[in-house]
Order: sequence, then C-alpha cells, then structure tokens
Amino acid sequence: MNVNVRSGGAQGRALGFTLVELMVTFAVVAVMLMLAAPSLVAFQRNSELTSTANSFAAALSAARAEAMKRQLNTFVRPFPTSSDDWTRGWTAYVDVNWDFDYLAGTDVQITQQAQLPASVTVATNSTPSDGISHYLMFSGSGFLRNADGSLGSSRALELGNGSERRFIIVNPAGRVRVCNPATAPTGSCDATDSF
Repeated sequence: MNVNVRSGGAQGRALGFTLVELMVTFAVVAVMLMLAAPSLVAFQRNSELTSTANSFAAALSAARAEAMKRQLNTFVRPFPTSSDDWTRGWTAYVDVNWDFDYLAGTDVQITQQAQLPASVTVATNSTPSDGISHYLMFSGSGFLRNADGSLGSSRALELGNGSERRFIIVNPAGRVRVCNPATAPTGSCDATDSF
C-alpha cells in the first residue's frame, strides 16, 4: 500500500527565523530588561535593608541572652568601639572587666558585623550624654541600662535605603523588635532615644 503525503506551503522553504524576526525579538527583550532593571535594583536594596535590620536585631537579642546567662553587662557598639558610625558595622561583647570598652583577649566577643552595604544608611539623632560613644548595654537581668547603671528608656535606631525605612527598637525590659513604619500602626515605631 502506497501513501502519498502532500506537504502544504512552498516547497523548499528553509525552517528558522528571518533577520527581521530575530531583531524584533531582541528589541522586545531589551525593552523588557530596561523596564525590569529598576525593579531588580529596588528589590536588592530592600532585601539588603531587611537583612541588615534582622542582623542587628539578632545581635541585640544575642547580647541580651548572653548578659542573662553570664550575669554580666553586655554591650552592642559601633565597630570599632571608638567610633560612632554604625555603618562601619558593630560588635557585641561581654564586658568582663567593666571598663565599657572592648578589650580583645579579656572581654568575650559575642558577634561582629562587617561594614553595611552601601545602600543602607543609619540615622541617629542622639549624642552620647555620658561620654561613651553610641552603645546599648544590657544588664545581667536582661534590662536595658545606661552606663551609670540607671534603667534605660526605649531606644531606636533607624535604617534606610532612600525609599524604605526600618526601626530597630529596644524597650527598657530589653525586648528587641524590628518595625516597618510603612506597614505598622501610627506611632508604633516611636522610641524615646536613639542609640
């Protein structure tokens, strides 16, 4: 049995794309990439901001837990501790010798953060009133304390990236939370002082 199959269309036509079809496809892809690039940059910056805020909150929680475990004061301070620039990073340590400064080999380092991504800014409106650069100190009971030993008030640090902000808030009892003012109820991201 013989079967004859007739092919439709022009005979001998090569399969593939024409140059015009290929150039139109590249043009459409280029336009889509140009529209998507700003969104990707914003996504990356927001991701860096969220990651930094969560890392800072984790460092504060670890410092508080270590203070309660060892029954000693712990500090979270900009790194190096002679600085007041949080964008250079921070260090959390147990102040074994009670001198309010980190001394390698004597004090116990809990965690250290390297320099923050360039897109993340830190805003602080406080100036040290006790002669010690910016810090957070947790007492052995886990409460927020001032260098003179008095109970600390709620404190906050503002992180931003130009389009979004996050607040890391520590209340006098030492509880730490990250607050997004864009989604939080009005006034819930407020604190008495910054650090």
